[in-house]
Amino acid sequence: MSIPFARSTRSMNQDRYLPGLISLILISLTLILWMIWFFTGRLNLYASTMDFNIREDGMLLCVFPPATLPQIKPGQQAELILSGADGQSSSSIPGEVMNVPDSEGGTVEVYLFTSEPPLNPTGGQLKVRLGQSSPASLIWRAIQK
Repeated sequence: MSIPFARSTRSMNQDRYLPGLISLILISLTLILWMIWFFTGRLNLYASTMDFNIREDGMLLCVFPPATLPQIKPGQQAELILSGADGQSSSSIPGEVMNVPDSEGGTVEVYLFTSEPPLNPTGGQLKVRLGQSSPASLIWRAIQK
């Protein structure tokens, strides 16, 4: 008489656990690598504005939101991304923050590293690099607020 139970000794001996084991190992490795990146990876943090004026000597006068002004300091890297006529970004000019106002209002001065600064840009965005942070610390800061 045969056994109707699906997990009989014969069926258990014929099962192959290798595909499931390989899948488990690959998923575990992926999760471990993701956790390493989550705690040790570095993401750049930026403050950006679209409110800027370019002087003839190549200096930018920028207005940032009052909440981001305490994080901006002289010597930080900046990047001016100019928009073309069709709205697509056309060029990028590196720069450096030179002067930050002490009060909450005022303009930030940024020096552009270019020999010929654009005098009449149609639009663009200025990004100031504030620093680097791991994804875990960003989430921790968001939870703390």
